[in-house]
Amino acid sequence: MILSTKLHIPQTRSDDLVERAAITELLNEGLKSKLTVVTAPGGYGKTTALSQWLRQTAIPAVWISLGPQDNDLIEFWSYTIAAVNSKNPNFAEAVTPYLPSLKSGAFEPFLTAMIHELDRYSDELVIIWDDYHAIDLAPIHASAAYFLAYMPAHIHLYVTSRAEMPFPAARLQTTGQMVKITIQDLQFQLEEGIRYFQECMGLSLSGEEIANLVSRTEGWISGLQLAAISLQRSGNYSGFIRAFSGEHRSISDYLFQEVFSLQPGEIQSFLLETSIVDRMNGPLCETVTGQANCQELLEILELQNLFIVPLDDQRQWYRYHHLFSEFLRRLFRQRYAVRSKELHIKASHWLAEHGFLEEAAEQLFMDGHYLEASDFIEKHLHDFRVKRGVLYRWLRDLPESCFTGKPGIQFLYVKVMVEAGEMELAQARLRLMEDKLSDPEWKEHVGTVLYLSSAVSFYRKDIRRVDEYMEMFDRHMPEGSYIQMIEGNSYSINFDTQLSFINDLHEAERYFSKWVKTWEDRKDYPFVGFYYVTYSLLLYEWNRLEEAEVYVDRALGSKCMQPYGLILLGATAVAVRIYQAKGDSAKAFDLLEQLKLKIHSPDKSIFIRKIEAEKAYLSLMNGSFDAGWLQTNGIRYTDTAPFASIREYLHLARALMECGKENDALQLLEQLYRFVDEEDRLWDKVKVAVLHSMVFYRKGDMANAVMKLEIALQLAEPGKYVRSFLDEGAKMAELLREYLGQRKIRSNRKSAGVSLPYVRELLLMMEESANKSGSSGLLITKQELKILRMIDMGLSNKQIAEQLHITVETVKSHLKSMFRKLDVNSRGQALRQGKDLKLL
Repeated sequence: MILSTKLHIPQTRSDDLVERAAITELLNEGLKSKLTVVTAPGGYGKTTALSQWLRQTAIPAVWISLGPQDNDLIEFWSYTIAAVNSKNPNFAEAVTPYLPSLKSGAFEPFLTAMIHELDRYSDELVIIWDDYHAIDLAPIHASAAYFLAYMPAHIHLYVTSRAEMPFPAARLQTTGQMVKITIQDLQFQLEEGIRYFQECMGLSLSGEEIANLVSRTEGWISGLQLAAISLQRSGNYSGFIRAFSGEHRSISDYLFQEVFSLQPGEIQSFLLETSIVDRMNGPLCETVTGQANCQELLEILELQNLFIVPLDDQRQWYRYHHLFSEFLRRLFRQRYAVRSKELHIKASHWLAEHGFLEEAAEQLFMDGHYLEASDFIEKHLHDFRVKRGVLYRWLRDLPESCFTGKPGIQFLYVKVMVEAGEMELAQARLRLMEDKLSDPEWKEHVGTVLYLSSAVSFYRKDIRRVDEYMEMFDRHMPEGSYIQMIEGNSYSINFDTQLSFINDLHEAERYFSKWVKTWEDRKDYPFVGFYYVTYSLLLYEWNRLEEAEVYVDRALGSKCMQPYGLILLGATAVAVRIYQAKGDSAKAFDLLEQLKLKIHSPDKSIFIRKIEAEKAYLSLMNGSFDAGWLQTNGIRYTDTAPFASIREYLHLARALMECGKENDALQLLEQLYRFVDEEDRLWDKVKVAVLHSMVFYRKGDMANAVMKLEIALQLAEPGKYVRSFLDEGAKMAELLREYLGQRKIRSNRKSAGVSLPYVRELLLMMEESANKSGSSGLLITKQELKILRMIDMGLSNKQIAEQLHITVETVKSHLKSMFRKLDVNSRGQALRQGKDLKLL
C-alpha cells in the first residue's frame, strides 16, 4: 500500500523561520546539477531547509520521506513512481509494468523504462529523497547510482541524509554535476541566531547571551529551538544560559527534558504513549492511549510548535521530529516498561485492521515482541512474500524459538536466504528441518524440505547430493509438489540455465537423462519440462540436434506445461538455436513471435524483454540487426554487475561488436568473465571466452584473439563443447585455422592443455555444417538459398514471401544477411556471385 503521507512535502511555520539566503543560493545551484546532497546529523534543519526552499521556487517538486521499512527495491522505487506520477499522471502506467523485474535484482530494465519516461517529461522536475540514511540495502544504492548515471538533465535529485552517500558521487562532483551542502553550511551563524531569538521567538536576549547559546550549540538548530522554547517558559534567562552546556546528545536530552517537564501531565502521557508509532492520526492515538480527544491534542501540539510535523494538508496524519521521537521513546521505555507490550499490540491491531500490515509488523518487533511478530508474519505470508528486503530483516531478527512449529516461515526464510546468496545459512536451516522430519507435525512437509534441500544443493554445485535428495523426494511424493512450480510463471531467477551450476557436462548428462526418463511418462507432471529444456540445451551443445529437438517439442507441445512461462521461454530459446543451425531462421523468428502471445505472467514485461533479446541475437546471426535494440534492452556495457542474465549481456556484446564498438564490447566481456569466474560457472565462462576471442578477431587483434580462443578451448575440451564454436560460423573457422597454424610454430613450447584432435574435430564439424547448408563455406542458409533461386526466377519480395509463407520483412532480413555473406549490394550482384560459386 502506498502511503500518501510519505509523499507529502513537510510544512513549515513561516513565522518561526529565519530567511537563509546562503542555503537558498546553494539549493538553487542544484537546479543546474544532477544531484544535490544535504548531509548533516539530526537536528540541523535539512528537511526544513528543503521544504522552505520549495515554497520559494516555481520548479515542480516531488517528495519521498524514507524510513527503515523502505529497504526493499520494489518498495523504494514504488514510492518514487507514485511521487513522480503526482506531477505526470501517465508516468505510473508506463513504468509500473517493469517493477516485477526488481524481484530478481535486475533493476536496469525498470530504470531504463523510468528514465525513458522522465526524458519524455518536458518540464524540469525536482525529486527529493528525504532521510536517505535509513536505506542500507546495497541493491538500492546500486540502482540509485545507475539512475543518477542516466537521469535526464532536466531532472534534479536532492537527497538529505545523516551520513555520506553510500553510492559513488565523486565523479559528479568533479564534473560540476553535484552540489554538496554540509553541516558547516547548515549551522546557524551569530547573525542568524540573533534574528531567530529576537524576531522569530520574541525573546529580548542580548547579543552576548545569544552568542553564548550559538557557541555552546555550535549552531545546532534543534538545540537553539529547544533553548528558545525553554526560555519562553522561564523568566530567568541568565540562569538558564549559565546551566546550558555539554555535547549535543546531553544538550538534546537536557533541553527535551526541560520542554517535556513543562507540559501538563495529560500531554506528557500522550506524548510518551504515542511515541511508539512512526506516524499517527486521531483514531490510532485513541486506540493506543484510550483517550477520546486525540485529534484535538494533536492540533494543540502543532499550534505550540512542540516538535510535531503534519504529514498531509488535511492535518490528519502527524509525526514527531526524529530527535524528539528518539527522546520520547527512551523515556517511554523507562516509565512504561510494564505497559509497553500492551500498547504496541494495540497499535499493531489498529494498523493491521486498517491495512497497514508492514507498520503493524514493525510494532511487534519493537521491544522484542518476537513471538507475536512471527505469528503475524505467518498469518500474512502471502502479503509479505514480495517484500524480500524487509522480510529478510525481520526473519533474521527472530530468535530461533519463534520458528518452532512454523514451517511456512522457515520455508520462506530459506528462500530469501538463497536469494541473498546465503547458501551455507540456507543449508544449515534445512538441516535443522531435516532432523525434525520424523516428528508427526512435520509429516506433511517432508516433501517440501527434501525439495528445498535438493535446490540449495544444486546452487552449491553438489550434484551427488541433489540426486540423493531428489531420490528421497520422488519416493515420498511421486505425484510431485506444488512447490516445484510455485514460481514457474514468474521471473525471479538470475541465471540462464541450470547448466551454469554443473561444471561437468558428462555428469549433467547422467543426471538429467536419468530424471527425464523417470518422469517423462507421468501425466500432469509439468516439472519435467524444466529438465526437458536443460537436457535439450545440453544435447544441442553437443550438436545432437535431432535428439535435442525431441525434448524441445515435448516441452512446447505438453498441455500441462503451457501455463509456465519459464518452461516456454527456455524451450523456445533452444528451439530457435536448433532451427537456426538447420538453416531455417524464418521459423525461429516465428517461434519467438508466437511465444509473446503465449506468455500470461505478472512478469510479462521481463519475458518480453528476454524474447526481444533472443530476436536481436537471431538478427545478429543473420546479418539483419536493428541497432535500436541497444537503446531498449535495459542493460548497458558499463553495468558493474550482470543484474540481467549472462546471455542477454552476451547478446549486447555481440551487438556492440556488430556496430563497430569493439572496445565497449571488450570492457563488458572482461567484466562478465570476472563475474562468472568468481562464481565458478564454467558453462558461462566458455560462452564469454568464445565471444571475447571473436571481438578481438573482429578488431584485427589476432594475438589476443588466439589467446582468448585458447582459453575457451582449454575450458571447453573436457566437456566436449561444440555449438559454442560452431555457431560463430566462418570467422571462427578462420580463427581455429590460425590457432592450429600458431600451434605448429610453437610446437616445441609448453602447450596450454588443448589437444589438437579436439580442434581439428571442431573444424571438421564446421566444414560439414557449411556443406550441408550448400554454402560452399560461406554458411548461406537453406532458406537464403531458396530465396536466391526465386530471385533468379524473377520473383518479387512479396511473391517470395507468399510462396515461403513468411512476411516481406523476413524476406528483407534474409536478403540483407545473404548480401553480407556474398559481399554484394544488390540482387543482380547476388545472382552473379551465386552463379560464380555454382549455387545456381
